[in-house]
Amino acid sequence: MMNSSLLEGVGHLGVPIAVVPIVVNAGAALFPVILAAVTTFVALLFKPRELLRVCREKPWVPVAVFCLAGLAGLAIAYWPSHGGSADVAASRRGAAAPATGASSGGAVYVDWTAVALARIEARDRTATGPAGAQPAAADPPRPVAPEATAARAAPFIFRVGPQRLGVIGAAPSVGLKKLWQHYPRWIDESGVESEDTEAMILSSPAVHGDRIYGASCLLDPPDTYGAVFCLDAATGKQLWSVDKAGDEEFKGFFSSPAISADGRSLVIGQGLHPDSECTLICIDTQSGRVRWTLPTPLHLESSPVIDGDTVYIGAGAIEDPATHKALSHPGFVLAASLDDGRELWRHDVADPESSPAVRDGVLYIGSGFNGNAIVALKTDPAAAAGERQLWRTPTPYPITGAITLLGDLVIAGGGNGDFVYRDPKPAGVVMALDAATGKVAWQADLPDAVLGAVAAGDRLVCGVANGEVVALDPKDGSRQWASRISGVAPVLAAPAVTDSQVFAVSQDGYLARFDLASGTQLEKLYINSEENPGAQGLSISSPLVAHGRLFVGSETGGLRGYAGGASP
Repeated sequence: MMNSSLLEGVGHLGVPIAVVPIVVNAGAALFPVILAAVTTFVALLFKPRELLRVCREKPWVPVAVFCLAGLAGLAIAYWPSHGGSADVAASRRGAAAPATGASSGGAVYVDWTAVALARIEARDRTATGPAGAQPAAADPPRPVAPEATAARAAPFIFRVGPQRLGVIGAAPSVGLKKLWQHYPRWIDESGVESEDTEAMILSSPAVHGDRIYGASCLLDPPDTYGAVFCLDAATGKQLWSVDKAGDEEFKGFFSSPAISADGRSLVIGQGLHPDSECTLICIDTQSGRVRWTLPTPLHLESSPVIDGDTVYIGAGAIEDPATHKALSHPGFVLAASLDDGRELWRHDVADPESSPAVRDGVLYIGSGFNGNAIVALKTDPAAAAGERQLWRTPTPYPITGAITLLGDLVIAGGGNGDFVYRDPKPAGVVMALDAATGKVAWQADLPDAVLGAVAAGDRLVCGVANGEVVALDPKDGSRQWASRISGVAPVLAAPAVTDSQVFAVSQDGYLARFDLASGTQLEKLYINSEENPGAQGLSISSPLVAHGRLFVGSETGGLRGYAGGASP
């Protein structure tokens, strides 16, 4: 039987009476189901990773919920009102009022549903991949020669050692073939393990013995998530993965892992540029167990260096994106005990995003935005705070690339841009300083920023943000050759340099091999996913050559292992 007040409202609204009872009664019958579904979905909005998993694995769920929510809205719009037609009219005006999600206090509203669906759409879009990208059949897995710990008296740091060559042993022959690719895995709250194809590998892998170590970054605005993992270098099989310390999930990783000389400890910083409250993390390499964490108020994009029983890393400033001015602490260099994570000392340096190098009791590090310098510090824990700095040499631009040591020279690249910001008048530099005094030995001006490490051997080789790979003479910085990988696509990662070849990666996802003597390109292949080409220009992982294999991260292709082609 129809409610009289409902009929009054319906009469005023001009809706056919025969339709309304069906809609209302169906809505009333389904209301508990609708409420449960909508409540569950709303709860998922506060867990975006879980929402993404549900949308990805069960796309009918959000569609069904939206339909049910629409049905509920229709039922509520025409629900009986004790106040008669005036109340019904008022409720309709209220429904049309502006949403209250954006408050006068400037709160930010994030539409997680739109984020999740947009990412699903990006993942599912079909593409043939950039021109020239050819899939290659993988060689059968072959064992990787174990690296004797005794033979390596030094730890593995970013780009292997202070010369930043990114090479251990022989390089693979021309004709690279993909052996394997690995995407990080994560386990949701229900215990289901998934391959996270949305995770990027921004940092560079590390190797010790027959194991490869990597770190990932998943962008889930406004948060980032990360994992550290260990793989069999020959097969890519995951041996362990860790994504939290206790109950605290890791933030995304830009920092690259360092491995202690005995191979037992992995140390890495966490966080991306907007992140704060990031920790230095030490992980047992055999089990994947987190040994210790050391919290900081800033982010740790710098890659740590291990020297003896001490870990050193730069904690970078959190800056206003528009002005590059620090919003809180300007930054500092941190020293910690490798054994237990105890802080030994810290020294203020403006924005030390650079990865430090240590030799003979002296640490060298670049100072980035608001610093524009290269700094030398005593590593002795007993040094007085006012006496720790040995010298500070001003530079024309921020120095955010890793410090390279070659003989008695300290070498670093810099420029007026970073990994996301390009100055309208780009400029860059590579500088060589006397390690003892900080005096400038030479300076090579370049057309754009040098953000990756400079690899130092018979030639200095670096990537430039204008798309070039450049070779310089280490004696005076004179240019010997310049080549391109993918037109003007920036080269932001550090190259790997053997005694005769160079391997470098462009921001749009191409890996190229060059002849070291002439700069002639010998080979080029695409390292992002063919089905989901990188759209954000975040192929910035530096390649690693080890034991006749090449390992490199990518934006959408995970971490990959390559072997050389068959011998002629």
